[in-house]
Amino acid sequence: MKTSHGPGRVTLPRAISKLGSASRLRAESLVVNGDVKVNGAVERNPHRWVDLVRDRIEVKEQALERHSFRYCMVNKPAGFVTTRSDERGARTVFELLGAPSEDLLAVGRLDKESTGLLLFTNDHHFADRVTSPETGLYKTYRLVLDRPLDQEDAESLEGGVSIRVEGRDIETGPAVVRRLKGNEIEISISEGKNRQVRRMLGELSYGVVELQRIAIGPLQLGSLPEGRVRDLTSEELSILKRAAQPSRTLSASPDGGRKSKKVLRGNRRIPNR
Repeated sequence: MKTSHGPGRVTLPRAISKLGSASRLRAESLVVNGDVKVNGAVERNPHRWVDLVRDRIEVKEQALERHSFRYCMVNKPAGFVTTRSDERGARTVFELLGAPSEDLLAVGRLDKESTGLLLFTNDHHFADRVTSPETGLYKTYRLVLDRPLDQEDAESLEGGVSIRVEGRDIETGPAVVRRLKGNEIEISISEGKNRQVRRMLGELSYGVVELQRIAIGPLQLGSLPEGRVRDLTSEELSILKRAAQPSRTLSASPDGGRKSKKVLRGNRRIPNR
């Protein structure tokens, strides 16, 4: 059994992830549970190194093959849920993607009332990188509140506030806040807890009238019409992949700009299509 690495080789869970079958964490579980074969033999060692070209990998008796990955974005309308089906009969974002969406997964979520940028792919490894807390990739939202955000509360958001999620009190990380005209603001956060932005504003006694995600790192929603889908350009994908690298951190400046403690993430804006 080969366990040492070499040029062009990756660990078995990473291979499964790169081939689009499962996330790396899920792949590790599949290997340990005996659901994976390498060259016809069951392999339970998640540290096994394999060659993506030469080795035959099977997951639950299904051979994995290299296939083309798809990366697309949707401008989600209000009233759609980010699941494949809904027990209450709500429309789902996968209806917007059409028939060729069976193997696509949503990279993060937006709640039913929220609108804006959703990213979809069948590249599980890429999806894990974009959503990983270690990546620290900022997501930017434009909000309409029930009243103007005052400076003191903007500074509170930038420093982090305590919110209650699933019965636990959680301190949020720093946010980047920009006060716009009237009741409008933009806020960028690097976390993705359930309804986090709404909870953060709620803790400061603000009601959220509208919430739209306008960016994921450097990827901009731009002028994509509501309910429409398009594939990412090669430039957008390349810049987003570079941005979604771990071990980089951001701090928020009072004027809503972005300052990096090491390397600034998502600062370069991709031209809108």
